Amino acid sequence: MKSFDVIIIGAGPAGLQCAKILAGSQKSVLLIEKNKIIGPKVCAGGLTRKCFNYLQLPDYLVERTYQKIIFQTPFNKTILRFGENFLYTVDRKKLGQWQLEKLRSAENIEIKNGSAVTEFKKNYIIVNGSEKIGYKYLVGADGSNSAVRRFLGVKTKLTGIAFQYIVPGRKFKDIQIFLNSRLFGAWYAWIFPYKNSASIGYGCFPMVISPKKAKENFLKWAKSQKIDLSQGEYQAAAINCDYRGHKFGNVFLVGDAAGLVSGLTGEGIYQALISGEEIAKLILNSSYKCEEIKKARAEIRIHKILLVTIYIFGPLRWMLYEIVVLAVKNKFLARILLRVLT
Repeated sequence: MKSFDVIIIGAGPAGLQCAKILAGSQKSVLLIEKNKIIGPKVCAGGLTRKCFNYLQLPDYLVERTYQKIIFQTPFNKTILRFGENFLYTVDRKKLGQWQLEKLRSAENIEIKNGSAVTEFKKNYIIVNGSEKIGYKYLVGADGSNSAVRRFLGVKTKLTGIAFQYIVPGRKFKDIQIFLNSRLFGAWYAWIFPYKNSASIGYGCFPMVISPKKAKENFLKWAKSQKIDLSQGEYQAAAINCDYRGHKFGNVFLVGDAAGLVSGLTGEGIYQALISGEEIAKLILNSSYKCEEIKKARAEIRIHKILLVTIYIFGPLRWMLYEIVVLAVKNKFLARILLRVLT
């Protein structure tokens, strides 16, 4: 049986970042991705400034940069101007390929794409139904529907669903967030423009509103905004917001698999990157303290409190939205909101 010190399941931002930190170490690493092409994922592709700075992305990977964001309700609109580049949109396939390229020269890393793990055991996995591969450490970076999480028996109760249409063309210029309590409840609709297209979407929690009803409301909103979705590519994906730990003996969970996604904003790329790095450092040094994961968890908890607060406002939620959108016309309050959200 072939064996590796570390097997990473999933070559998204978390898995690739974990592999990057382990590159050049004394650990033998196998990175497994079920898809043939590494990178593509259902995602609005928005990056905050801290995520952009963390990655140190080259300019050619950035689809669009933004110095403002528009918050809109049925009655009011506020434009938050940052005075500097604060938000970015990227193509997830290009981002994944860029991360992957950094691993090409690492002699201790083997990449196995187009391969599915069909069975998990205590110290080995079975790939494609027959190939048995041993491990000392297993890292689950396989997204919200993580097979590694299921292998561990870790329950997932707080799951959201995000869906979007990738609409071709250059009609949209600004990042826009639409708050409409009647249609979207405690969540929102968005427009994230890219270079030659835009992500237009919405998210929901099935325990609050059915995906079918959520989609009906979204399409009703799009029609009211005169947004033509007929040429758009429809996509949907689960969002795991249920963190229950990241270390389980010699098995670890990172990114979406660990539930390190904000239930309020849907952001998960930054948490995926830092958790992938932290777990790699923990594998290299068993006494390492994962302080950055603790910070990410603290921010997610704040977002969860805000989300619950918005939810319990119920019929008065529309009033809360109007107050917030009007309040952030004040620059001081706008900076506070941005700090909380990003």
